[in-house]
Amino acid sequence: MDRRRQLSFCATIIGMTIGPLLGCHQRVFAPPGTDASAADAAGNDGLAPLTLDIAVTGCAAFDTTTVACSGTAPLAVSFSPVGSPELTSFLWTFGDGTPASSDRAPSHIYTLPGSYDVKVTGGGTVGTVSQLRRSLIVVQPVATGAPCDIDGQCSDGLHCLCQPGAGCGVAFLRGICSTSCQTGFCGAGAACAAYGPGAPRDAGVSTDAAAPLCLASCSTSADCSAGFVCENLLAGASTTATWVRGCLPVGAAGDLGASCRNANGLLVGALCTTGLCTNFGTLGICSATCDDNHPCPSGAGCAHFGTGQQICLVSCSAANPCSSDPSIVCRTATGPDGGTPAGTVFQITGGDAGATYCAPMN
Repeated sequence: MDRRRQLSFCATIIGMTIGPLLGCHQRVFAPPGTDASAADAAGNDGLAPLTLDIAVTGCAAFDTTTVACSGTAPLAVSFSPVGSPELTSFLWTFGDGTPASSDRAPSHIYTLPGSYDVKVTGGGTVGTVSQLRRSLIVVQPVATGAPCDIDGQCSDGLHCLCQPGAGCGVAFLRGICSTSCQTGFCGAGAACAAYGPGAPRDAGVSTDAAAPLCLASCSTSADCSAGFVCENLLAGASTTATWVRGCLPVGAAGDLGASCRNANGLLVGALCTTGLCTNFGTLGICSATCDDNHPCPSGAGCAHFGTGQQICLVSCSAANPCSSDPSIVCRTATGPDGGTPAGTVFQITGGDAGATYCAPMN
């Protein structure tokens, strides 16, 4: 019989604040000549236990019932061993086909959706012990309009559009999971927007995605992924609404009322979510045409100018003080009822009673 024989058994779950901790204990027979007091401390049978558990951090959610760390792709997590101090070396396998790691506490990125087993083996002068966690990591696919790096990260039917270098503009630091919504399907929590992402048209850069597109719907920017903002967009053909609110990367396109004149002094419609840059103010204003059949979104009114032009103007508020353009100020609509306003005097339809609007100076 070998001088050191190893027997193992699995322990129960132990809760830890830093992550899940499940243990397998492995007992090692002390070799002849071991100090008697040490043998007594190990138990009446002379066995000294080795323990090894896995702790994981970085989970978007953790299910203590199934013992699963979950999050959307790509999911970056960190592992650490918790167990007997006699264990001084470790070997980790992550279950996704990537090389094993001998780091004591490795970090790992799971690129694709799926369920992954994690195993760690600890060793030292007193023996070895292993711990295997089935489906410890659960990586979920990316939903409509959320950031992505490759097609394989997106939910079924979606593709990773607007990846860097694809022609959608420098604001797209990563791609977005999306597809054309002309078929009428964008999925739950998504909006069909008549928006074609792209760099300024005068730059001669094409896009890799045709409007209308499926985007993540939102009420405020708090509903969007990090680095995204909630903006007003004209609705795509698959919806009966005139306007939708969707999430776009910060700087991808300006919302209603944003400036849209580029560094060369040109008015650039591609800098606006609506595609329309009006020659108002010093810097131009992102807007949209409007009439009785095409109302403006909430927080804006349809301004009728003496030139016959009808465009959406956003209302002034604490969040929108109209201070970004020196030639745009908060003004009350004027002009006689039923009359024809002159110059930059305007009338509003569809706006809030008593509101002021971001409009050109008189």
